[in-house]
Amino acid sequence: DIPTGVTEEGHPWIGAENPELVITEFSDYRCFQCKKMHFYIRNLISRHPDKIRLVHRHFPMDHTVNPIVTEPFYIGSAKMAVISIFAAKIDKFWDMNYILFNIARDTEAFNIRRLAEQAGIPYDEIKYVLYDQFSWNMLLIDIREGLKYNLTGTPGFVINGQVYQGQIPPHILREYSFYR
Repeated sequence: DIPTGVTEEGHPWIGAENPELVITEFSDYRCFQCKKMHFYIRNLISRHPDKIRLVHRHFPMDHTVNPIVTEPFYIGSAKMAVISIFAAKIDKFWDMNYILFNIARDTEAFNIRRLAEQAGIPYDEIKYVLYDQFSWNMLLIDIREGLKYNLTGTPGFVINGQVYQGQIPPHILREYSFYR
């Protein structure tokens, strides 16, 4: 029952329609700390759905797309990001986001047919997802934006123009009385 939407730039958000606090997260589906922080923030949103908005961005630490990663690391996370970007185009981002974070540590190749089933997406709509140029372009936009913020890893958070890496300092949330 928590509102969701898309920013003017096309990035999915969840939480308050008129937020007091906007948190933009840059994450990687294979990153354990990203999963932990994502679900921590989602828990905060569930307790304060009319005050916090989370905007999701991608910053896969996959050497195939991220120029700061020079050796194989979090292999496949770029493809996972593309799948979730595609899912956003058909209003299934948050379903797919949840699924991808929960299979993230599985080192076996993921099955697009199974992901489609779990997210309630007809397979015919998603079977060519890894060839969707729009989704790859959106991913590259996120990576370039993360680089502009000087991200060196994940998760990264932007709050009021300030960048925080790894976690959000508790004093930031205390300012809004979300954390005591």
